[in-house]
Amino acid sequence: MASSTTSTSVSTSESPFTHESALPARLKLLRWLGKQTWIPRGQDLLLRKIWSPDAGQHFLYEVDFFGLRYRGDLARFIDWVIFAYRSYSYCELCLLDALGKEIRTRRGALHFIDVGANVGQHSLFMSVRADKVYSFEPVKSTCTVLEKQISLNNLSNVLVSPYALGATDEVMKFHAGKSNNSGIGTFVPEPDVEYKDPIDLQIRKGDDLLDEIGCTRVDLLKVDVEGFEEFVFRGLSRHILEDRPAVLSELSDRSREHFGSEEELRKLFWDGAVFADVSGRQGCSYVLKPFRFGETREMLIVPPELGSFVQSRIVH
Repeated sequence: MASSTTSTSVSTSESPFTHESALPARLKLLRWLGKQTWIPRGQDLLLRKIWSPDAGQHFLYEVDFFGLRYRGDLARFIDWVIFAYRSYSYCELCLLDALGKEIRTRRGALHFIDVGANVGQHSLFMSVRADKVYSFEPVKSTCTVLEKQISLNNLSNVLVSPYALGATDEVMKFHAGKSNNSGIGTFVPEPDVEYKDPIDLQIRKGDDLLDEIGCTRVDLLKVDVEGFEEFVFRGLSRHILEDRPAVLSELSDRSREHFGSEEELRKLFWDGAVFADVSGRQGCSYVLKPFRFGETREMLIVPPELGSFVQSRIVH
């Protein structure tokens, strides 16, 4: 059984995680409703009424995740989303899948870099699509969850590094959010967000660390670091400019402040780089729209030789 007294999971002597086939009716309903993409509005509110991710109610589960196994706890927000909607940010996964296929066709191989890997769903998803996956997650407890998912699935092509990536080697204060969402932790806290007491975490310059761990190329780069993107890009500048990967990255208000302007952002990449806005509702594929520095929340950046991939999919 799960350690919390509020857990209602059904355990066996082998594992405290309830398999998908043994879920109680309430959670089967949650899973069924989560995959109904025809619901125009109110879907998330309805799912939260069935089981709220904010209630702190533990339930340890094991479900299919694109042919792999995923173990989670409904008391953790990201795990709740993965359980309810089958994945977290499905539109991103669809885009990574399409990009990966395009890059493999052109280059013959695919190396995926996951910066800010969190519990690892992007790394897991790409593990069966890439030759090599390099995952970077500096928070020890979260990194442990990722490592357990890799072990559960016997993945030999995923390498996890317990570091944050940045522009230089340094130690910085990391602020984890007080909510159950492990995805809002940051090195650049916002004044209106409640955080736990900060902890010291090691940051490594990306180019140097990739050399140390034997990563010889970067084909596809995903960055989700809550406002720290500029420093990640600067630390990976050599690999970005030489390897010319496709880049999928968050672009928050804090990110915009650090970049300063669209012109400064574009200077970090190649002449003729193609930018696009990425969006998509839960459970649905991606939509690419024209990039707007002041409005885009998720951006795709590709070198000009991949420009046709983006331009042919842009919705105006």
